[in-house]
Amino acid sequence: MPVSRKRKKKSGRSGRSRVPARANVLGFRGDLGEQDRRELAEAWRGMAAYRDQVGARRASLAAAAATDLVSGLVAAVVNQPDLIVEDALCLRLGTLLGEAQRASVDDRVGPYDLAEALVVAAVAEVDATTGQADAWHAPWRVLTAVAAILPYPDSAAALDAIARLRDTEGGRVLPAAPPGPAVTGPVLWTRDRYGSRFAVVAPVTTAGAPVRWYLWDIDACGHQVFTVHSGFYPTPDAALTEWQAAVGQVAAAGTALAPVDDPWLVAELLPVELGFMRSGGESVEQFAEYHRGMRLGEVVKQALPDRETQPDRGVDAATAAVEFAAWLRARDASQQELPKDVDELATELADSWCISNIHAVFATCSPHRVALCVLHVRGYYLDDFADHLVALLPEWIRWLAAHSATPAELADRCLPYTKGQPHPQITMDNIGPDYLARVIE
Repeated sequence: MPVSRKRKKKSGRSGRSRVPARANVLGFRGDLGEQDRRELAEAWRGMAAYRDQVGARRASLAAAAATDLVSGLVAAVVNQPDLIVEDALCLRLGTLLGEAQRASVDDRVGPYDLAEALVVAAVAEVDATTGQADAWHAPWRVLTAVAAILPYPDSAAALDAIARLRDTEGGRVLPAAPPGPAVTGPVLWTRDRYGSRFAVVAPVTTAGAPVRWYLWDIDACGHQVFTVHSGFYPTPDAALTEWQAAVGQVAAAGTALAPVDDPWLVAELLPVELGFMRSGGESVEQFAEYHRGMRLGEVVKQALPDRETQPDRGVDAATAAVEFAAWLRARDASQQELPKDVDELATELADSWCISNIHAVFATCSPHRVALCVLHVRGYYLDDFADHLVALLPEWIRWLAAHSATPAELADRCLPYTKGQPHPQITMDNIGPDYLARVIE
């Protein structure tokens, strides 16, 4: 698909990249001379070699960091027998990953780099106790904690290693692995009045801890769905109160937890590992729950009851563009002179509104979602075309409000941001906006 002349050629965290179709790329390469072909092939080989070099460097750094983390935690377990190892492991991971993000790009160890290295390091600590009757206890607790907080496939790798260690003769009798985290009651949720911020709360048991309630604070206003906070709370009321404070009085007014009635939407909202595609910018607190939030999300998805029929999935971008253009044309023509290219504008605006492709949240609208949309449009389209799209945003908000029955006072709070007013809680860096901010509306 050729790139529209109305779109800028740059892309970043705040926008989407459009890649020409494979046929176009191959057609371009077919026009190259033999010398150019050799130079291009050599350049690609150089890029691949550099990528492999960076990957090996990060793997080495991750292995060293994981070894230090695990050995330090083993020592803490020996000195503090009542320590909840999973919590301590998560806290140390948060600190380690937070520090790693300050390294140069080539040396920047990510959470997915560290997960595999953690399994290897924890297994090595247990292996080191071969021939020692009682020395395995602390390393074993650390290894089983690693297995409990990492998402698939690293959790499976840890459990496979545990099974292997139990079959190995080493002068010790290793117990079976703990059962792992489990959901012990109904999963609850709520959403804010704008419809795009969610709280998902589940009662979870983990090794060495009583039943606690895990909260995911999920923001669906960015270019994808982001878990902006997660963690354990003693009760569902405590989790809800904290979430309401983080969302803000206006947006959270009247919200209450209720059993999940749309497991498909919850499955789309809960975090999953995106590898190198992750947006980045996590805080130490967010890194601390990065892996465990995904692992418990897997457990929640398995615990949700099946439903034979899916609820209405909402409107998609293509349908929204058609309906919005028709809505504009149906209004009194004396109120506004429509642009001649209204269909193209509606298509581009709808396509830029919900890049996550979760139809159930497409028609939602909040102030910071509008502010993020303006940033995306300004960064993605050429200036003149972006001006036309932004000028159409007030009508887009009114159409969305009518479509999703958003109260007028909430829709009105979105309008100032169509004029480019900066949102007070959206910070920018040289890459783009901070999608992981906990925005109070």
